[in-house]
Amino acid sequence: MTPALMADLTTILGEERCLTAPEDRMAYSYDMFARGLPDLVVLPENTQEVSSVLAMAGQYRIPVTPRGAGTSLTGGPVPVKGGMVMAMTRMNRILEISVTDRLVRTQPGVVTADLQARVAARGLCYPPNPTSADYCTIGGNIATNAGGASGVKYGVIADYILGLTVVLADGRILKTGGSCIKSVSGFDFKRAFCGSEGLLGVITEACLRLIPAPAVPRTNLVYFSTMETAADAVAAIIENGLTPSTMELMDDRFLAAVSRVYGLTFSDDAKAALLVEFDDGPDRWPDQEKRLKSACSRAIHLKSARTDQDRAQLWQARKGGTAALVRNAGFLQTLDFAVPVSCIARGIRGLQEIASDHELEMVLIAHAGDGNLHPMFIYDPNDPLQKQAFASAEKQMCRFVLSISGTLSGEHGIGIEKSGYLDDELSPVEISLGRELKQLLDPAGILNPGKCGW
Repeated sequence: MTPALMADLTTILGEERCLTAPEDRMAYSYDMFARGLPDLVVLPENTQEVSSVLAMAGQYRIPVTPRGAGTSLTGGPVPVKGGMVMAMTRMNRILEISVTDRLVRTQPGVVTADLQARVAARGLCYPPNPTSADYCTIGGNIATNAGGASGVKYGVIADYILGLTVVLADGRILKTGGSCIKSVSGFDFKRAFCGSEGLLGVITEACLRLIPAPAVPRTNLVYFSTMETAADAVAAIIENGLTPSTMELMDDRFLAAVSRVYGLTFSDDAKAALLVEFDDGPDRWPDQEKRLKSACSRAIHLKSARTDQDRAQLWQARKGGTAALVRNAGFLQTLDFAVPVSCIARGIRGLQEIASDHELEMVLIAHAGDGNLHPMFIYDPNDPLQKQAFASAEKQMCRFVLSISGTLSGEHGIGIEKSGYLDDELSPVEISLGRELKQLLDPAGILNPGKCGW
């Protein structure tokens, strides 16, 4: 970081938004997967500042790692090549909510749950609902094409993007899409940037589609004697014509951690639980409950929430589980796969067998309605034998998931974690086109280097 560069940056941002102190740099050096210390952290507040900084970074050939809230699980926002972290958290304004057009315009640093609350107050809903919604930001959600618990009915964030403002590596400002529900003019560039993990540009504004607020949901927790019978029930629920807004699968180790930390009680003989929620309105509840019981005929117990407090308690089982595990584990590694819904039972069985073969402690949860599996591993990365066992198991799991028509990532992204396996999933033509696109938009390779194998 030369004096000339620092002088130019402070002219644009001021000294208070160019952080060089060791403790400041450390605060932006990690996520749940990786570590990498930046040389500098910048805090832009508008699109023009992002443009000026990127143009300057390109001139000096400085790596730039865009960062939201740092809730990533794959190393995506970690500056593994040093250089500059561009933290977007000060760009945290909701610019417009239109009830008539059912849209929201927002900067990327807005926390997802805050945006959901703001639009809900206007009778609207922003459906994508990552588990980390209370902390993660919209820009990071777009960069990884996040989904979450509502994906089974409402899809992922790509399904709600109407328009984006993106600053390219050379500082050019691209505005793509707009405010219309329908638009087929030109190429759909916004789709290219959604899920691009900061490799093609920095998102500075998004126009997102909203829907009318759903009815008050009805939440059910269904217990099963095995994970496989629970997985079979997922397929049966779909085949029975039901469309839950949420279908979350949890194993007994996950439930035990929740019980231990939060004092909640669950069925003692259950090895799995399925959280199933419907938001079609009270008039549909009797029929839905009848058909749910039919689809879950092998369940050992079904509990339905009768009050808001009941519902909050059932959701505590899902949302609080990962934090509960972390409290009792020196290290927790969460993986992210997705398989066709018809292959969920086979996928779970295969992951369990691989973990057992490598003598690894695995906890399994899933956004089961859309086939998104999250095996979580508790091990000591400082123990060479355990570290090697995990690396070998992950490699085998990646190959297994691909062998049953699955994908390496449903929502977390590739980042560093699975960059070595991307060639196993994508065709040579797709890999080649991806590298050509990266070269076209970022010829100097300054944007988020070291990620995704690009």
